[in-house]
Amino acid sequence: MPVLHAGVFRRLAAALYDGLLVTAVLFLVTGLLLVTTRGEAITHERVGAWAYAYQAVLALLVAGYFGFAWTARGQTLGMKAWGIRLETAAGTLPGWPAVLLRLACATPLYLPPLGAALLLMAHRAGWVVVVASLLPLAASLGAQAFAGQGTLHDRLSRTRVVLDAPATPAG
Repeated sequence: MPVLHAGVFRRLAAALYDGLLVTAVLFLVTGLLLVTTRGEAITHERVGAWAYAYQAVLALLVAGYFGFAWTARGQTLGMKAWGIRLETAAGTLPGWPAVLLRLACATPLYLPPLGAALLLMAHRAGWVVVVASLLPLAASLGAQAFAGQGTLHDRLSRTRVVLDAPATPAG
């Protein structure tokens, strides 16, 4: 049976879904930690070196969400909702080295559009900044869509995003 690679729309929809879930978790953790600063921002000026610990906790939460989902099931909640999964070129679940490499390669592609969108909402950037921030991600997804290659993070981590085979009912 041939492998059916997931299309760009499904990948972006799943990424948006996962982004909302991860953002909610990060907001919750930040809200809980703000109790320790009496509601003040957790910055280096305010809490010193603890700000680095806070940033590390947030990074570990993000890596943990994707890492545990991909290594255990090949799917995050967003990927499950959109019927796609992550696997190695051999069709197996990826291990932690591949997951961490994938995250390290994908982060520079996905974070700039998120940051630009936040700046746009805060009226500190215009649409030109948002569009420019999308160019690296668009180039990577465009290579996948038009050239039939995987994205940059697919190729570097030797993984692929494929359509999830529907479960067949027991006869």
